[in-house]
Amino acid sequence: MRLHYLLLTFMIIALGACESPEQTTEDKAPTIEIIEEPATEVLTEEEVAKIEALNTAGETEETIEKEQEIVLAEPESANPQPTTDWTYAEGDHYRRMTVSQRTSSTPDKIEVAEVFWYGCPHCYDFDPILQDWKQSLGPDVSFVRIPVIWNPTNEVHARIMYTAEALGKLDEMHKGFFNALHQEGNTLTTEAQMVDFFSKYGVSEAEFLDAYSSFGVSSAVKRAENLTRSYGIRSVPVMVINGKYATDGSEVRSFGDVIGITNELVERERLER
Repeated sequence: MRLHYLLLTFMIIALGACESPEQTTEDKAPTIEIIEEPATEVLTEEEVAKIEALNTAGETEETIEKEQEIVLAEPESANPQPTTDWTYAEGDHYRRMTVSQRTSSTPDKIEVAEVFWYGCPHCYDFDPILQDWKQSLGPDVSFVRIPVIWNPTNEVHARIMYTAEALGKLDEMHKGFFNALHQEGNTLTTEAQMVDFFSKYGVSEAEFLDAYSSFGVSSAVKRAENLTRSYGIRSVPVMVINGKYATDGSEVRSFGDVIGITNELVERERLER
């Protein structure tokens, strides 16, 4: 069966900044009452100096009191909290799902899912980068793989992935699937090809056929098909964050962009908790 290769389209946008509004307060100057002495009374220079000193001191104290009252009366919004500037924007670098989808991870985890196809050359090139990046994920992040299903060939490759997972061999065989398709010319679409491939990893024909046709594997394949549709996946590889966001913007120019967008969306999810 002939393999179909998928092209990846992505998008980029500049960051948007939030600026807190400034608030100003008009201070009213205090009124100072000057008491005039009777014209018949003559004050000495020393007495005049004392009176002026008292008036000056009174003015300072009254001004301070009024300024303190003004500060206490100002609303809390006069001291706005700092905001976070994001590098990537919705609609250009990523898409928010119309309806958030359930994830296969526990509620305390932020799920990052790679939607991919073993036959896709872009997925093949992205995989080593993804393997390195996975090592940096925090304990609150769960990484999963979801094989895209658009056609019968996709479905066969999804089924062999879930078969390997059911047999506890996926970590060991994952890279082998890519190599078979992109280096060895093995399409992994016939029973003979699949049985031979699995035998290289110590899986007998009977074990393979039993797992391949099992209810668990069939259910996983059906779920992947449903997620392909509900996520609106039109190209791969795509990262889906917590069932809410997909990194399928057309401005994304590199795998590094995909990783950067994913990291930022994970951080957004952390702040929302």
